[in-house]
Amino acid sequence: MNLLKSFLYDVDQRMLRFSVFCAAIYFTQATGTTGGLAGSAINFFMKEGLKLNATTLSYIGFAITLAWYIKPLFGLLSDFVPIYGYRRKSYIYICNSTSVLLWLLLAGLAFSGSLVTFWPIAIVSGAMGFMFAITDVVADGLMVQTGKPTGDTGRFQSIQWGSINLGIILTTIAGSALALWAMPDTGESTFTITRSVYDRLAIIFLIASMFPFINILATYFLTEEKKIKLNKEKFNEIKSAMKRAIKMKSIWVLVICLFGLKFSPGWGTPFFYYIRDFCGLDGGQMGKMTFAYLGTFESAMGILGYIIYWKYAKVMNVRKLLYFAILFSFLTSFCYLWVQGVWSLVVFAILFGPIAAIVHMAYMDIMAKNCPDMAEGFVFAGVCSVSNIASSSSSAFGGWMYGKFGHWVEGVFQTGPWYEWGWSWTAWLTDFGVSPNMIALRPLIIISSLFTLATIVLIPFLKLNKNGIMKRLDMEE
Repeated sequence: MNLLKSFLYDVDQRMLRFSVFCAAIYFTQATGTTGGLAGSAINFFMKEGLKLNATTLSYIGFAITLAWYIKPLFGLLSDFVPIYGYRRKSYIYICNSTSVLLWLLLAGLAFSGSLVTFWPIAIVSGAMGFMFAITDVVADGLMVQTGKPTGDTGRFQSIQWGSINLGIILTTIAGSALALWAMPDTGESTFTITRSVYDRLAIIFLIASMFPFINILATYFLTEEKKIKLNKEKFNEIKSAMKRAIKMKSIWVLVICLFGLKFSPGWGTPFFYYIRDFCGLDGGQMGKMTFAYLGTFESAMGILGYIIYWKYAKVMNVRKLLYFAILFSFLTSFCYLWVQGVWSLVVFAILFGPIAAIVHMAYMDIMAKNCPDMAEGFVFAGVCSVSNIASSSSSAFGGWMYGKFGHWVEGVFQTGPWYEWGWSWTAWLTDFGVSPNMIALRPLIIISSLFTLATIVLIPFLKLNKNGIMKRLDMEE
């Protein structure tokens, strides 16, 4: 082990080593969480085994991702409280070791047949969410510290998000195959939970428990971090940096802009229910492996976008890119009203996937470039949390609204209390080819599109130069 570590550090490739670290951390985020390799099995088990409706499942999803909404607290913790002198590395070791134990606990619960309600999965998943959220925060802190002086934050983040998509590609098919192995498709919307289902779920959880070790090894071999001693002088330096960030109006504008862009109640759980029930190859239920192949293809299109951003990150006019991003996101959201099957999803992935990835990277790059020194963990985590809150809360909100407009039960549409209102201003879309099966989803997609478009008025207030640096930060530095 010492020989391998010595070789890696003797080679003059510090940036390459850190790029591999970024890839490893985000690859594990895509594979080792409850939304990774085991994600398909968990979702289908709760939807069709425990027979949860879209509203309940969206609430659970919101609750178990709570840790991702309070990431600034973890940023404060890692910025102010070094463990054995390290503000970042020690947290990765602790959190990923704990994640392994949580996976083993979930496997034990499955073997014992204790998963008769959603509560055990929700609680363990929520705890694991905290471990991976902390890992994400401290890894991002290292990314900003390493990439900001050389202007490589955009490249590092392209690697991070490309690795997430690569992780999705490599695990979605495997995860869906495992879900199909544990819970074979029957053509019905529900199934009976048997001893075999429990045993195979436990095996899936045991396999997932191996992935957090990747983060531990990558941190040990590939990162450099100077030890610090938190004396009064250092404490005041960190505190001053945080105060400066909080007073920057342009940071708050970015927060509002991100919230509007990410608040999309038409996606998440409601969209999952729609494509599962009506977008199969035969126009009916979409099979688990079809889900897997589709997710793999979408991720591949995303990787193409991240590669493009990595190549041209230092020459792109980020300010102009944001205007394009908002208009593009508005139009693409509206286009999804015409999703009626697998092939329409494939076409949209080709047309929109790479550009959507570039748009996403532009926002992430702006966040990283404008984090004050010594408060990287707090500031970057804070802005990212807004994105997470908007996405998760809009999914939960969308699930609640989905039930209000109506829902399908065994092929029959049951109207909700808001059905007449929703139909009154979306009925005309049917004449333009929008599927009648999208009765409850179409108002949510329109709302999502309008929220996105509204953020365009905020861009001038960010005061960005073409490289994505906020004017006030330029003046302060």
